[in-house]
Amino acid sequence: MRDPIEDVADAVLVLAKDGRVVRATPAAAEILGVAPGELLGRTVSLVESASGNREGGFSGRAVLDIFADLSSLALFSQDTTGHIVSWNRGAERIFGYSEDEVVGHALRMLAPKHLRADLESVQERVAAGERVEREFTEIRRKDGMPIPIALSVSAVTGASGAFMGAVGVAQELTETRLAQAALAEVEQRFREWEALAHVGRWLWDVGSDAVQWSDELHRMHGVDPRDFDGTLDAHLSVVHPDDRDRVRSLMEGAVATSQPYEDVYRVVGADAVTRSFATRAEPAVGSSGDVVGVRGVSHDDTLSALRR
Repeated sequence: MRDPIEDVADAVLVLAKDGRVVRATPAAAEILGVAPGELLGRTVSLVESASGNREGGFSGRAVLDIFADLSSLALFSQDTTGHIVSWNRGAERIFGYSEDEVVGHALRMLAPKHLRADLESVQERVAAGERVEREFTEIRRKDGMPIPIALSVSAVTGASGAFMGAVGVAQELTETRLAQAALAEVEQRFREWEALAHVGRWLWDVGSDAVQWSDELHRMHGVDPRDFDGTLDAHLSVVHPDDRDRVRSLMEGAVATSQPYEDVYRVVGADAVTRSFATRAEPAVGSSGDVVGVRGVSHDDTLSALRR
């Protein structure tokens, strides 16, 4: 039988007497950035306001000091005015401030001056009922270092639907940004090397029939990227008609046999000049070990072909 709590749209945690989670809605898991099953067995403590007054089952400042041991994410809660109520160890690690240093302060204090208005806007949107998901921004650590983050914030409401505060999750993106920058640098160096060596790369994805060409391969074949529809037929359309079936057979054979191949094919350019291209290709293997495509490099072999 389906658990009715799974159909609840709000973030709900059902706790045992010892404070451990026994059931959780998908919304609660989403707010905390984990799978629903990962919540089970965890402990949650509710933080009450100093007055201890409750409305709809929660105090005015209520909410979360959740999963202090979940240090890969910054988890925090705010009261109705946007001031921080609770702060986990992940937040201490990412932001550099202890809980004692931030509780009672607005989240905007953590942003550089030129981005504080953005965080204030997030608070206003959440108070108006909007769920803010993965807002990309930047905070400034206690030591002054700027840190890129993805910020998600959701409202907490009482039984009457009144806004009671908010819970937020921040994920540090420093490593992701560094990895993206490194990949961009590698890609740029590949492009420079291809242009110098007159070598182009291509990749055929068997499942989608999509073919990707590098910038240099487009230039070598005289095909504008805007005119290339990225299919196997488009890839083969530049090949001389007398070589086309052989090239197709070699590519399909690489998928069937998991073996690399080498070949020389001809291309008739827009200037009616026939050029020869040497290509080396190998199967592209997926995580399952199955061949999912073919990748190759091609270079203009016209002069070598004439000498032969």
